[in-house]
Amino acid sequence: MKVNLSRRGFTLVELLVVIAIIGVLIALLLPAVQQAREAARRMSCQNNLKQLALALHNYESAHRCLPPSRLDPDVEIYDNTGNDSAYQSWTTLILPMIEQGNLSDLIDYKQAWSASANRPAVSQQLDAFQCPSTPGSDRVDSFWVAGAAAGDYGSINEVKKKVYTNVLGLANPGSAARAGVLSKAVKNQLRDIIDGTSNTLMVAEKSGNPSIYTSRGPMNATMFGLYTDDKVENVSGSYVAHDGTGWADPDCGFSINGATNDGLTPYGPKMINAINVSEVFSFHSGGAQFALADGSVRFVGETVDTETFVYLCTRAGGEVNGEY
Repeated sequence: MKVNLSRRGFTLVELLVVIAIIGVLIALLLPAVQQAREAARRMSCQNNLKQLALALHNYESAHRCLPPSRLDPDVEIYDNTGNDSAYQSWTTLILPMIEQGNLSDLIDYKQAWSASANRPAVSQQLDAFQCPSTPGSDRVDSFWVAGAAAGDYGSINEVKKKVYTNVLGLANPGSAARAGVLSKAVKNQLRDIIDGTSNTLMVAEKSGNPSIYTSRGPMNATMFGLYTDDKVENVSGSYVAHDGTGWADPDCGFSINGATNDGLTPYGPKMINAINVSEVFSFHSGGAQFALADGSVRFVGETVDTETFVYLCTRAGGEVNGEY
């Protein structure tokens, strides 16, 4: 007597059902996986900003002042020795405070950051200055220096007077009241932040460099034709770039202008994620992250009240801030 040992296989219908179930499970799990990854990237960005804030505090402890947003020989010599008169950024000055002392040793601070002697150093990709949520890796800014490594963080230097007069409908309070924590060629101290260190934004995301992004997405040549500011200078095909995007660039610090919701016209009410040309911009959904002068890091939403945000950007405006 023969025993039939053959096994019955899947029918086509059963196979299709199994595939459909697997597809549904993947569709359900994928958003959760993506959210978990973004949460990890956002936490990494938060840690970057926290380390930059700590470095600025340590710099002040060591030098009895905060670094300027940039050294500028056209304004004044920063230190008493007269040696640091070349164009340099606060980011190069704090390198020893973020465990990059060896890289700092490669920089000749008596020469501009863009000098040929400094190019090997400023071309180094540094995770400390890059948000992991930003598209693209090993991004370079060749606006001033061929191959300069891009950065995603900048100091908030001041609020432009047109924000008060054109956007808020207020009188210009004067340059001192509009100034940020880090200012060009100025030796500020934490005690100069009379608005309170926990009420003052110091470093912000300005991600996506050197490409230009607006709330609509990457800027192309067509959008550039509608762009009404003069900060963007070179266009090649569909690629648009601007200066101040290298992590070592003295222009990585920026002034608050605001923009229209589409990002194409400056001096509008949208302060976050309108455009990344010298403005606050991130790839975190709904807002951007900031290092405050007290060393903490906070996420601020795109819908923050314009006047409240402006007051958060000044160190000695004497304003009373609302909730944000």
